[in-house]
Amino acid sequence: MFDPRTVKSRLMSSSRTWYPEGMKLLRGKGVNKSEDDWLKLTHNLGDKSIADVCEAFIGAAFQEHYKGGRWNAADWDETVKAVRLFANSPDHEMSKWSDYYAAYQKPKYQIADATAAMLDMACKIEAKHPYHFKYPRLLRSAFAHPSYPYIYENIPNYQRYVHDPYKETKSNTGCSLEFLGDSLLDMAFITHLYYKYPDKDPQWLTEHKTPMVSNKFLGAVCVKLGWHVHIKQNTAILTSQIRDYVSEAQEAEREAGGAVDYWVTISEPPKCLADVIEAYAAAIFVDAEFDFSVVQDFFNMHLKPFFEDMTLDAYENFASNHPTTRLSRLLSINFGCNDWRMGALETETLIPGKGKAVAAMIMIHGKVHFYSLGQSGRYARVRASHAALEKLDGLPPFEFRRRYGCDCAEHGDEVAKEEQMKEAMGPNI
Repeated sequence: MFDPRTVKSRLMSSSRTWYPEGMKLLRGKGVNKSEDDWLKLTHNLGDKSIADVCEAFIGAAFQEHYKGGRWNAADWDETVKAVRLFANSPDHEMSKWSDYYAAYQKPKYQIADATAAMLDMACKIEAKHPYHFKYPRLLRSAFAHPSYPYIYENIPNYQRYVHDPYKETKSNTGCSLEFLGDSLLDMAFITHLYYKYPDKDPQWLTEHKTPMVSNKFLGAVCVKLGWHVHIKQNTAILTSQIRDYVSEAQEAEREAGGAVDYWVTISEPPKCLADVIEAYAAAIFVDAEFDFSVVQDFFNMHLKPFFEDMTLDAYENFASNHPTTRLSRLLSINFGCNDWRMGALETETLIPGKGKAVAAMIMIHGKVHFYSLGQSGRYARVRASHAALEKLDGLPPFEFRRRYGCDCAEHGDEVAKEEQMKEAMGPNI
């Protein structure tokens, strides 16, 4: 094991010194250089390269112990250690999976007695998915829209656990169910794709995860399960929007005759329908004491059947037209830029009652040029991608290089020429 702060220094070396130990260079630019001269030559890897190495290290720890079968907490212990290593923060002291739940403190609303209405709703939801809640108030919170007043049942909406400004303290606040569920379902989708398509590259996996995590798909699932009728909200316009979407979705499913990609062709659903699916995934996860297998069960029963065949034209087109995918291709292929990245971080907002939001940023050569806020990273990234596409679409490559100081294409040409020269010279040791 090693300190992550030393990773960058260990990866700083000249590409010309990467020869087997004991070999002597006979031809080439470095033939007359001494060992000390070689040590003075360094190649600084960019921050993105370092981040990629750290992420790959965590992924390797996960792959080594998780075999794609039934979830087991112990399978994730080494991955948690890897996360702790690279996080290198007093805010993340967990060294095994069980440490996460040990650090969780149940908010008062969760453990309070459930009302008859809450118990009745839990029975109806359980009829569609066989998970029995120990804390029905968690389920009720997962179906509470932000417009639903806290005072009605003393439960927070699915965007925040605690919604009482007079009683909220650091010890009993938690992340939103919607935000947590978004990440949990993301993990379920990624695991499915990773093990089903082991020969696919990261770009293909990322692009084909896009339809799986989209509002369009999760909204259709909510309607298919009939859970839209259980959403607690207090907005007349939203009621009308849900009604219109449900009619369209149900008609499209009937006309599809069993085809699973019917949801791609219908209108965008009201966002709350997708939010509820995410919040439900989080609610069963928390209720089950952070047992990820319950999320896997939900995924296997209700989501996976839609994506047994990812080669369907509808899914291929959906993935390629997603704004984040379009932006990635524009920057990497059209402009030839390899020093860009998209990041996200949680930040406080100045909007009363909104609490925290996620800011997505698009960096080009170390500078933030586009950004946006959203309730979760996925929504913020889409908005940031739209903002970038508005500015970059149709821009000539030479103008992109001038505006954003990009010399990747020129550097790439130099590297290509050097490689061609090496091939022409043949072995030089």
